[in-house]
Amino acid sequence: MTGPDVMKGIADSCAETNTTSIRPFDSQNWEVEYFVASDASAIVEHTKQVIFLEDDDVAFVEDGSLSIHRIKRGSNISPQTREVQNLTMELQQIMMGNFKTFMQKEIFEQPESVVNTMRGRLLPDGRVVLGGIKDYLADIKRCRRLILIACGTSYHSAIAGITAKVSLGIVMHGIADLKGLRKFGRE
Repeated sequence: MTGPDVMKGIADSCAETNTTSIRPFDSQNWEVEYFVASDASAIVEHTKQVIFLEDDDVAFVEDGSLSIHRIKRGSNISPQTREVQNLTMELQQIMMGNFKTFMQKEIFEQPESVVNTMRGRLLPDGRVVLGGIKDYLADIKRCRRLILIACGTSYHSAIAGITAKVSLGIVMHGIADLKGLRKFGRE
């Protein structure tokens, strides 16, 4: 099955357990598939029916039935009821969120992007660890000149990189500066 038929299920509030259970309309004719994602954009092309978990929720699937329980530290597991909701947005709307354009979204998400990009690379003792670049350090150190070409956020990141203490000549170009150049970097 493909498209909207992939997830054929209904929300069923079980009185005895107070859990949310998703089961097939007709268990002999339908299969139920569960998609687990942290963002609706990952599953919107497969199904429009979703259940949103809340903090401290744990989803449990057994024998084709889904139940949701709330687990809090120091207390017993308490079953929860969640309603199946239908997504009315398309993928592009979900990806763009409340922003008018993707460019606006990128601009407003830059602080979070920088934090996520630097996570694990800036150590508490002040050292910087760049995992992928260490494989090429020997080649970079042999260079007489390093030419960085970028635009947008990448351009500004490259400028920040230039300010680092480096013993070789670095030339920075915005991509627009190279328009019409066929052979750059050759003397």
